[in-house]
Amino acid sequence: MKSDFLMQPPHPETEWSACTGYSESALPIERILDILLSDASICKGPDHRYYLTGTTDGLNIQVWTSSDLTSWSGPTNIWSLEQHGTWQKASSGSKGICAPEIHYMKGTFWITYGLSEGGTGLFQSLSASVQGPFRDMGKITNDGQDASLFEDDDGAVYWVYGNGNIARMTEDLTGLVELPRMVEVQPWKVAGREDHPSFSQHLQVGSYGAFLYKRDGYYYMFCADALARMGSDAVDTFVAVSESIYGPYSRRYLALPHGGQISLFTDIDNQLYASFSGCGSYSLVEHYPSVVQMSVVRSGLIRPSEDILLEKGGVGTLKPIADFPIRDPHISRGPDGIYYLTGTSDKPHHNFWDRNNQLHVWSSTDLKEWKHVAKVWDLSENGTWENNIYENPCLWAPEMIYLYDTFWITYSLQGGGTGMIKSISGLAEGPYIDMGRMTNTDIDSSLFQDEDGQVYFVWQDGKIARMKSNMTGFAEDPRKLLCTDGQRVGYEGAFIVKYKGEYILGAAEWNGDKRVDGTYDLMYAVADELYGPYTPRRLAVPHGGHGTMFIDHDGRLMSTFFGNDRTAPFRTRPGIVVLHVEEDEAGLCIEPYCE
Repeated sequence: MKSDFLMQPPHPETEWSACTGYSESALPIERILDILLSDASICKGPDHRYYLTGTTDGLNIQVWTSSDLTSWSGPTNIWSLEQHGTWQKASSGSKGICAPEIHYMKGTFWITYGLSEGGTGLFQSLSASVQGPFRDMGKITNDGQDASLFEDDDGAVYWVYGNGNIARMTEDLTGLVELPRMVEVQPWKVAGREDHPSFSQHLQVGSYGAFLYKRDGYYYMFCADALARMGSDAVDTFVAVSESIYGPYSRRYLALPHGGQISLFTDIDNQLYASFSGCGSYSLVEHYPSVVQMSVVRSGLIRPSEDILLEKGGVGTLKPIADFPIRDPHISRGPDGIYYLTGTSDKPHHNFWDRNNQLHVWSSTDLKEWKHVAKVWDLSENGTWENNIYENPCLWAPEMIYLYDTFWITYSLQGGGTGMIKSISGLAEGPYIDMGRMTNTDIDSSLFQDEDGQVYFVWQDGKIARMKSNMTGFAEDPRKLLCTDGQRVGYEGAFIVKYKGEYILGAAEWNGDKRVDGTYDLMYAVADELYGPYTPRRLAVPHGGHGTMFIDHDGRLMSTFFGNDRTAPFRTRPGIVVLHVEEDEAGLCIEPYCE
């Protein structure tokens, strides 16, 4: 493959490589049938009608029909294990069949299926109608499940099943002419990161539900797999791409969040769709059949339409609060009640990773309308020690707080090290003076003032030190805050906020895998005392990694958001998540508020 996406893992905020795109007019996806149906499969027939099947009770195969993918008639019972089953009864035990898939090819309808105890089979309509009768073509494989058919441009038909197995079939489709082989994908690799588990695993497309699709000369092999993104029970749909049916196939990537096993088809206007049943508690159509329009963004990159929302919860429908690019956003309140926003800027080169050395501040009275206050710091103009360490320093993750009658901003540098500046006017716009270097290593620094007036410097993955009263340095040796199970709360972006008498320690963590298809989540832990012990960490905001929590005028706990992973609702724009807080046996339970 020549696609940049497939040859090099993109940084997750790269817009073209995102799995989910943002649209102001996007609408939540809806179920197409109000019937519990897993492994939903749709094909288009010769009459421009659509035919749907899937797993129901494991004993029957049913088909629904539609002319518009919205209104469905049926079901038609086309096969029953009890009435028509022969060899299947002995092979499936008492668990029946699973994952029937419908296809129209070579002038008639075909139903592929798996046996719950293992093995795959095929039915052929003898009437060229979905009404049948259907001929039992027998067992095709003794192993595997989730069978599918693929017809290539030359008319050859292939049996596709399980975790990416493929074999060419006889001309009459009564069996295989070769031993099945499993599609093997390339591992994710990045120079200097060969030991990182994110880049060395996943040598197969997925665990089950293989489906092969061809477009513009490329073969797309889809499979379902659980990734543990967001710490959830979701099963996602992955795909790998090749110029040859047997490979080599590209690295796999996530194509449909919460999609599980899918099938692809085109409508009468040649628009590409995927049929699926929602998999996991974050899916808006969990356990129900649905369809989503898919698009090929670049050669080899396929993803759902940005006009559809796929994820439930307070984050799934989140919209940006402003249209300027930002990362690691932080919001705090000034003495006048005004909210101030800062974060990693892409100025002056429109690049977050190349000489972005400016620190900007925005303000708002209502958290909705934001205005630019000023460029308050520029390393090329104001920097001192920073420019002696790095030739082209990048300024990351500034955070702002009002203390001792003025504003203070902490920040970090790409490559490590943190610093702090102070407004000498008492105003957010400054001017500011350099308070020097705070740490020689690490990133993502924050300030927290407790109710007794003591100020603490918090950074990286939960490191903390009390500040001197004159804010010129640490008054004690740093220590690291850990959860009672020995885990850190997150690996970067640590901060502390006090709410309802409890200390909330937050930080960012990649869940699933790092900088590939995982989610960059905001995690938290709670303690009665500042130095702990802290509860085991939990998920606060999915996709919300390196947001920070703050309290609004009405006493509500909120978190900033910017979108960094491939399945975030948007990327590198400021957002705000309202948090729902209640007490449970583990302390404060925090999650996004959902209307």
